[in-house]
Amino acid sequence: MKKQYMKATKVATAVALCAMGMTCVAPAHAETEIEALKRELAEQRELINKLLAAQASQKESIEKIEARPVQPLAQANNSAIALPKGLTVYGTMDVNVANNNSGYGRKTTVGSAGMTATSIGIKGEKGLAEGLRAVGEVEMGVDLSTGVAGNGPNASGINAGVPSGGGFIGNGNQLFSRQAYAGLASDIYGTLVLGRQYSGSYIAAATQGNVFGVGFYGNSTLFLPLIGGMPTRLNNAIVYKSPSFAGFSVYATYTAGNENNVNSTILSGTSRMTDSSGAGWDVALFYRRQALNAALSVWSVKNAAFADQETGLAKKAGWQVAANYDFGLFRLFGNFFSGKISGGNYENVTKTLSKAHGWSLSAGVPYGRHTFMASYARLDDKSLLHQDASAIGIAYTFKLYDATWLYVSYGKMMNKRNSTYSLGNGGDLVGSPSAPGFQPNGVMLGLNFKF
Repeated sequence: MKKQYMKATKVATAVALCAMGMTCVAPAHAETEIEALKRELAEQRELINKLLAAQASQKESIEKIEARPVQPLAQANNSAIALPKGLTVYGTMDVNVANNNSGYGRKTTVGSAGMTATSIGIKGEKGLAEGLRAVGEVEMGVDLSTGVAGNGPNASGINAGVPSGGGFIGNGNQLFSRQAYAGLASDIYGTLVLGRQYSGSYIAAATQGNVFGVGFYGNSTLFLPLIGGMPTRLNNAIVYKSPSFAGFSVYATYTAGNENNVNSTILSGTSRMTDSSGAGWDVALFYRRQALNAALSVWSVKNAAFADQETGLAKKAGWQVAANYDFGLFRLFGNFFSGKISGGNYENVTKTLSKAHGWSLSAGVPYGRHTFMASYARLDDKSLLHQDASAIGIAYTFKLYDATWLYVSYGKMMNKRNSTYSLGNGGDLVGSPSAPGFQPNGVMLGLNFKF
């Protein structure tokens, strides 16, 4: 009892001395516990600060995302939907209201291909090595007036009706009826691609020979290529496009035609075909230098089929010259076609354009955002049918915004006594004339834009 009292007295004395500011030394084990407690508190404080900083950073990121402006669904080369590198979506939209007459009275129609056809495409490019690229493209035609996928009712291709290729207009399972190909490209060696593609002759006619391109009423590009059965798009084709040398470049095409492995004639409705139906080639030479653009093309392609009383496939062969020159105040365009469809007794049975030639002259006058255009074309049929005709067209475009135009067009197909040519534009069709010799005509107002 006495010992406990003395111990308590010593403790009280030590506390009193500490309180008076005198030196007070804690036991060794007490010092270690206090320091450990301080370290633990410091670590907890540091952890809390880190958590608070992370929370603040996360809040700032969320606020930035919420404040970000909403992007349009798709823009040229910039889409809110991220596309893989090297992939491009493009298209052309065209709508018009037309009033025309093919012999059954004037009718008002809604069209989707007045200035150009409406189309949507995807183009891809992937770099490989040493300037070599893998390239590919698929493109479909669309009729905005009906929603149908296709190239319009007046389109015709060299392989139409060939079983392995499908129809041309894009009905059924031929969704990408305009183009569908893939291959390799090099700036040094050129491009080699396989699939369904434009012919060089068609590109020459569409880009070099007429101010209207491939649209508007009275366009020679929709009329004169009938001569010699000039190919437009070719199924099962191999195309080589050379680089430009001193302004010259070559566009060469070979088409295998019908790829069915047969050694006999196949009956298809009222016509017949063989394993070489639609086979042939097309070569175009282009020259582009300052104000002058010119092209020379030749082709030789077998018919897709032959009719009863014909002995075999006829051959479509011909050539064209197309050119345009910019004089500053206006640009002048011209082209000339000559061709034959012969062999297998075609000249005496089917006869259509077995021998013919034709030409066109057109011009465009730009004035600020306005462009005035006019075209005249003539076809001289030397076959036994003597189906001669000529076409006139005038057009006006106003550039509303970048890659956006308003347009007005008038055209007339002047059929001779035996002729029944229709009046067409970029893909719409006035309709077959009511009788040989009738002269279809039409006027239209439309909007065209590209993206």
